[in-house]
Amino acid sequence: MPDLRDYEWGSGPLFDSAIIGHGFAPYMRDYDVIVEVPAAKPDGTGSYIEGRYRYRFTHCVAAAAETAVPSKTWTRSWADEFTSYAAWEAAGSPDGFVWGVEWADAYPGASTVIDSARAAEWSHRLGRAMHEVEIETNAYTLRLICHDLQIEQLAVGDPTTGDLRDLDAT
Repeated sequence: MPDLRDYEWGSGPLFDSAIIGHGFAPYMRDYDVIVEVPAAKPDGTGSYIEGRYRYRFTHCVAAAAETAVPSKTWTRSWADEFTSYAAWEAAGSPDGFVWGVEWADAYPGASTVIDSARAAEWSHRLGRAMHEVEIETNAYTLRLICHDLQIEQLAVGDPTTGDLRDLDAT
């Protein structure tokens, strides 16, 4: 894995894809971002999920999430009917942000914060290189202070059937 200061975020699966989950790994040291990557079907008849990937930000000492949804939209989207896509449709598809789609568009996506004071402070405290990564979506912005990044493909999609097949974890 190249140094996070030099990582080309715009060319990987995390750019303009669907974040379907994020949070600390079960052992609480690393932070995982799970992404599903859409692709056009080879015959041009639509799209499918090309693959599912885990971005594991290792040695994550800080993780913060903040909404990217404007206050005015929040007030229109407050009711519980927005937390379920089916309930939102049953309510007549009212105007607002539909939390119930259960994914966020990673656009403009991830970037390394250059000259991050927070990363520098943690580098000094731990005696290891630490980096600040920001992931912007249509629903929230994540800010992570971490040491490294590991990317693993978890599943592969079939353009003919639309099925997503889990790969064996190594």
